[in-house]
Amino acid sequence: MHEKLKIEYPCEWEYRIIGVNEESLRLAVIEIIGSKVHNLSFSNKSKTGKYISLILKTTVTSEEERKNIYLALRKSPAIRSVI
Repeated sequence: MHEKLKIEYPCEWEYRIIGVNEESLRLAVIEIIGSKVHNLSFSNKSKTGKYISLILKTTVTSEEERKNIYLALRKSPAIRSVI
């Protein structure tokens, strides 16, 4: 049986964002996050160099906010995957 992870809000949350162009990823994050305080840093590049990943860290105040950011990131055409 799987237990649901209990998260206490507000808390810092990390999203790993994967795409093919770092500048496009950064612009997409700014478009989604807006003026919300955040930290966006380079994480990794695939062996072939086709994909890169960034780590987005921000404080979320509720499960709804955490999920809404995740869903908005997933909808962006610049972002291939969000973990």
